[in-house]
Amino acid sequence: MIVTEGEKCADALASLGFVATTTYGGAQAPHMSDLSPLNGRNVYVWPDKDEAGQSYAQKLCATLRSAGGTVAKVIPISDLTLRSVTYGYEGKETSNARNVTYGKGWDAADAVAAGWTVGNVNTLLKLAAPYEEDGSENTPQIATQTPANDNDAPELFEGIDLWHTPEGKPYASIRRGDISAPWETFALESAAFKWLLAHAAYQTSGKVPPAAKLDDQVRQMIGEALFEGERREVFTRIGRGPDTLGPDSIVLDLGRPDWSTVRITAEGWSIRNGTIQTKTAPRFKRAPSMAPLPVPKQGTAGIDLLRRFVNVATDDDFRLMVGWLLGCLRPSGPYPLMILTGEQGSAKSTTSKVLRALIDPSTLATRSFPSDERDLVIAAQGAYVLAFDNISKVKPAMADALCRLATGGGFATRKLHSDADEVLFDATRPVILNGIPDLAERADLSDRAISLHLPTIPPHGRAFETDFWAEFEDAQPLILAALLDAASHALASVAHVTLSERPRMADFARWVMAAEPALGWTQGAFLEAYAANRKEAAEVALDGNAVASAVLTLVREQGRWRGTATDLTSHLRMLYPALTESAEAFPRQAAAFGAELRRVTPLLRTHGIEVTYLREGKDRRRVVAVSKREDWEGEIT
Repeated sequence: MIVTEGEKCADALASLGFVATTTYGGAQAPHMSDLSPLNGRNVYVWPDKDEAGQSYAQKLCATLRSAGGTVAKVIPISDLTLRSVTYGYEGKETSNARNVTYGKGWDAADAVAAGWTVGNVNTLLKLAAPYEEDGSENTPQIATQTPANDNDAPELFEGIDLWHTPEGKPYASIRRGDISAPWETFALESAAFKWLLAHAAYQTSGKVPPAAKLDDQVRQMIGEALFEGERREVFTRIGRGPDTLGPDSIVLDLGRPDWSTVRITAEGWSIRNGTIQTKTAPRFKRAPSMAPLPVPKQGTAGIDLLRRFVNVATDDDFRLMVGWLLGCLRPSGPYPLMILTGEQGSAKSTTSKVLRALIDPSTLATRSFPSDERDLVIAAQGAYVLAFDNISKVKPAMADALCRLATGGGFATRKLHSDADEVLFDATRPVILNGIPDLAERADLSDRAISLHLPTIPPHGRAFETDFWAEFEDAQPLILAALLDAASHALASVAHVTLSERPRMADFARWVMAAEPALGWTQGAFLEAYAANRKEAAEVALDGNAVASAVLTLVREQGRWRGTATDLTSHLRMLYPALTESAEAFPRQAAAFGAELRRVTPLLRTHGIEVTYLREGKDRRRVVAVSKREDWEGEIT
């Protein structure tokens, strides 16, 4: 805690990330303030550069000692000291710097205005001297200058690197123990880092540091990370180079205690120890729920070894499932949603757990579907693959959020309800949904999904849970190695793959097609299965959408229609009461109806119907025209 001689100085230091305050009543009355919040803290007093400032420092130090036993440190402000901080120590000063002086009243605000950084301030803090009294007259004096950390714990870590993300999140990469220890990454604002700091201090000194001192240490580190640290990306489970392997490398965090990773390049993949970390190596964050992946192991069975652990109806469904897994190994989206449906006893939950365990295992393998977007964002910040179990229905607002999570889009929410700070999240995540009913009823959701209907397993075909997971644990390293082989092949070939048609999620489709030779598939087998699955999903979405079904029936029976959205709503409700009776499925208001019609327009176009939005007349009223596409051959079905 730095105490200055005025609010302007405290605000200037706070702008650099320091914890700073001042007292009430000016330089002559520090005793008039309630100083009890400073008890037990590491206090530095930064006086102005004049006699009044020295008097202020002495009175404040005396009051702190008498009131709470706090021995504060006074920051030196001689010209020699300030020059050494500004321009460097002996041998580093320029000839002009030796003549620089600092005027009467020079203070912390002047230092910040002159361009002082967090490093300059920290250098000055290290020169602060503990306040002492002489025994005769009880007069405050300043002891010989000693480092500011003389009462702090010694170095807690073998190495520490403070940095921040493009979003302004402060992080620390640390090495505990000796040089053979792995590098670990922690969010500085997390409780886990504070616990680690307290434990390290206890191991070093045998004492648990006071909470206030611990908070001050963390705050100082946050300031250094934000204002002096380098800017880097942070990844969850899957990251990307360059590191020493080139810009096209993919890095998989195994989540193991040794912080080892798998580096995938066009030439193959290799396991790298957590102690080997270059300055450009990707940094990974870990949630408490993250579970370790096994060390991958080469085998001869290939990806077909996975088939016995997932319940799929056809070879095409298996290719789609493997393709989705391979897509998860891309360091950036888009990632199609994996939607698993089926009756009770079709192993939806087990298949979801198997898929997640191959990429991003967790102590919480599946979870209930979040109630709102904020909970979805919180889940996405702590995991790479999200798996939601036993879903009955996806509400429109959550469908929109899932679409953004699949293809990329920003989320923002308040950090606390009591402040205006925002928590920003801009990332894509692979998502698994499972449930009994069709979950991709909305056209935009189905267009971003791989939807598989799992067959029911007969009673004699079910396995014992303990036997099943024991066998999967043995096979998991081999399956993971097969996926890594395919990802390496995709890296080498993806630039040379061309698509005759570019579906939604075209980058994902091209990535999987590039890996087909490594998976033993014929060229184009995945794209054929993917196109068929999307067509089937579109049919399901059409059948489940009241607006699309009503418009399709209207064009099939009447050929064309033209009018306002209000007129079309009324017309459809009059003609097809059974289709439009639900107010939730078929909006009553023109604005809501128009929004839903625009959402299903791409779906209607694939069935031969053109929806056109026009403005007519002098008043430029909005008109909707629906008709059969001119280039459509055959009947509207």
